[in-house]
Amino acid sequence: MSEIVSLELLFDPVTEARIRDEWRVLQELGVSSLGAHTSASNRPHLSLLVRGGVAPVDAAGLNVGVGVGVGVGAGAAAESEPDAATVHPPLVSAEVRRASGRLPLAVTLGAPLLFRHGDRAVLARTVLPTSGLLELHAEVHVLSGAVSAASDLPHTTPGSWTPHVTLARRLKLTDLDRALSALELEPIEAQATELRLWDAHVGTAHQLA
Repeated sequence: MSEIVSLELLFDPVTEARIRDEWRVLQELGVSSLGAHTSASNRPHLSLLVRGGVAPVDAAGLNVGVGVGVGVGAGAAAESEPDAATVHPPLVSAEVRRASGRLPLAVTLGAPLLFRHGDRAVLARTVLPTSGLLELHAEVHVLSGAVSAASDLPHTTPGSWTPHVTLARRLKLTDLDRALSALELEPIEAQATELRLWDAHVGTAHQLA
């Protein structure tokens, strides 16, 4: 499993339902869709930071605070205390959690966006980079600090970030026209309401706020 952790924003229930509907449309069309992943942790989200090369650490004695649990939101597993395999300071620091004081934050999901790789592409919705969103993004990166032997993916760092919400990860370019024709993709006025840590190494999510 990839040694990657990320800090992600989750959305209000109405927005989450609308994005899941878009996943469903793609599934019913028979093309790539995030809706194919049925894990409770698979939720529409906006990644603020993606950090690679992170090794699990011993959580003994680390004060991660209240509200950090496995599987957040509707349909998720019951919360539990974090374990040694899933806690990554400084990403779970009190300072990072305090940054969530900016939530809820109004965001606008807009036009389709493609990240091409060979004959496939990631299909996503753009997210309007408002001053409030950019300030939160920059603050999270400052508060998350630097970790030896770990690195933040360049496309998620301040100045290089393209905020987006993914609809499909491996869409064939030959399916693109059909996918875009099936999706209405009207702008969505959303609220970012929660901050979570996603740990790809063990496949768990922890609510930070």
